[in-house]
Amino acid sequence: MTAIESRWLGAEKDQSGSLLDRVMAAREYPMDPRGRELLNAPRANLLHQARTLPGATAVAERLESAVRAGRRVAIYGDYDADGITATAILWRVIKAARADANVCFYVPDRIDEGYGLNDTALETLAADDVKTVVTVDCGASAVAPSRRARELGLELLITDHHHVDPGCAAEAIATAHPALPGRETAPFVDLCGAAVSFKVASEFARLWCGGENVAAVLKDALMACIPLVAVGSIADVVPLVDENRVFVARGLATIQSVEVAGLRALLDDAELEKGRRVDASDVGFRLGPRLNAVGRLGHAKEAVELLITDDPARARAIVKTLAELNEQRREMDRAYFEQACARIDADPAIADAGAIVLADERWHEGVVGIVAAKISERHGKPAILMALRGDGTAKGSGRSIEGIDILAAVKRVASDLMIRGGGHAYALGLTVRTEDVPEFARRVSSECAALASGGAVGPVRRYDAEAEPAEMTATELKPLEILRPFGRGNPEPAFLIRNVRPVAAPTLFGSAKNHVEFFLPGGSRCIWWSAVDRSSVVRQGVPIDLIVKPSIEVYRGVRRVQLVVQDVRASQTR
Repeated sequence: MTAIESRWLGAEKDQSGSLLDRVMAAREYPMDPRGRELLNAPRANLLHQARTLPGATAVAERLESAVRAGRRVAIYGDYDADGITATAILWRVIKAARADANVCFYVPDRIDEGYGLNDTALETLAADDVKTVVTVDCGASAVAPSRRARELGLELLITDHHHVDPGCAAEAIATAHPALPGRETAPFVDLCGAAVSFKVASEFARLWCGGENVAAVLKDALMACIPLVAVGSIADVVPLVDENRVFVARGLATIQSVEVAGLRALLDDAELEKGRRVDASDVGFRLGPRLNAVGRLGHAKEAVELLITDDPARARAIVKTLAELNEQRREMDRAYFEQACARIDADPAIADAGAIVLADERWHEGVVGIVAAKISERHGKPAILMALRGDGTAKGSGRSIEGIDILAAVKRVASDLMIRGGGHAYALGLTVRTEDVPEFARRVSSECAALASGGAVGPVRRYDAEAEPAEMTATELKPLEILRPFGRGNPEPAFLIRNVRPVAAPTLFGSAKNHVEFFLPGGSRCIWWSAVDRSSVVRQGVPIDLIVKPSIEVYRGVRRVQLVVQDVRASQTR
């Protein structure tokens, strides 16, 4: 089965002006003084003061008191890239303040413990003489564990950016969160866990030094952590606007020069040598997956150690392990995708269902979410993949499409079947009993089918503006560079080119001959990745419409325009 056709959506605004003018008009970039600064020079002074984050000062005061008194402090993180970087940030700043600080970290095992705070971990920390536990990227909804921490006599400090359960905030000694119930929200709320950790660490540094005149060693430690915030932000796919634009722009600009042994080892392993500009895509596709892989297939404590060690040799050894796990993850990803596609293609009942729900004993629960995203994109409908475990449960992840809130849909019709579950509109994680998988699949598929019949749902290809082939030149495209870094909330500019005739028949390339190359009038090279099954729509001299993301590539020392094709269709009349 080939990928489902997407709906094309674009701005209906004035198409005059340069390519940059059109993109900025379509996206309605704010052009007040702060907006202009964020666009032209996203410097660190554009970050909102740390004390404006609700609860940051209260958490930092408790943390500063604990460190100064020599009490044992545990930083309790999460096993994904955001949680890993958040843990490292707080650790590095505390150690910069006091090298002999009695601080440790704890990251739960993804398979054995699952996400967030848990009673057993807190009991282990209490037995290890920990007095203060500060969470990063987790804890805001862990009501029962928060209560257990209080019973154990632990001082629980929460820093998080996920949904807050008011009961949890009530149990904790202090909570830092961009949108804390009962408090005025932060000036910008869409921060990742690493950014929240950085804000708390900044307040800790200010309090440690008794005022605004922060010691140079702490200033240096904070600046060295901005690339870690950038990695966490990109990996957690937060919108790259406002403060996140500052964190990521500054972090990427300095990532090659900061003295963090683990970052240097990651960059070297990813072949991002010194002097080369590191883009958000490099973090998203090279660095982030290496950090995430160890949490999926190993234990994320190794990734935390990578980012806090000052030993280059140890950092290189850890990165070697991470790279091996990431390659293993990629192989599993490919195998699971092929297995899932084979099952779907062999069974029309699965392919035609409102949602694709599959479970398999061969699958690893740490990888199925990545495959679910690919299955959802391929079939244009929600997909939930689960690993069948030996304890009689199935644990997995789901991904959805525009128009269907998968978490709400599952909760509406199958909450009684879930042992555990959570997420958001486009992604969820869940555990159900193995015996309930067929009924779960039936209910969720039926609900998603009903939702799909009630409105416009399915895959969408968006473009910013229309353009002509003659505009796809290095001169016209260069001004678009000011919009970097690209990511969620600020994607690479995409353009609709109408009624253009390829100058020659397409050719296939790649080891599997599954990528498509063709050329437009004027010489622009079009690359359409993994599109061999749709290549017949591209024919010499036959008019097509296409959505492209343009870039400048250097090929054999020559700069040329490359258009990465997002979608193609036979030309439509205006």
